[in-house]
Amino acid sequence: MDILRFMVFILSTEILLSIFYYVITPKTIRKNKIIDYKSILKGIVERIFLFVSLINNYPHALTLFGALKLATRLKRDDEQDKVKQSLYNDFYLVGNFISVMIAIFYVFLYEKYIR
Repeated sequence: MDILRFMVFILSTEILLSIFYYVITPKTIRKNKIIDYKSILKGIVERIFLFVSLINNYPHALTLFGALKLATRLKRDDEQDKVKQSLYNDFYLVGNFISVMIAIFYVFLYEKYIR
């Protein structure tokens, strides 16, 4: 697999992930948006960060990533109703796990076919 095919693979995977996240996002979170470009861009940036960190042998970046994600999600209990907040947190957690797994898969492919 050369670099161009690898980049096409990543681009197509990111498009499929965007569609997948749209389909699994609860309507209460989606807020009538067809496509949330901000969330898509954040996810791509996160996976780029993880990919670059892991191919450069900085696995501690996963800890930093987790801490940053946790810090951005901390909210006071009285800000939203608890059921809605719990649903959002569950969705957010699953989304982050999928994002990290995809980044690790990119690194696996990079290590196996590019390097």
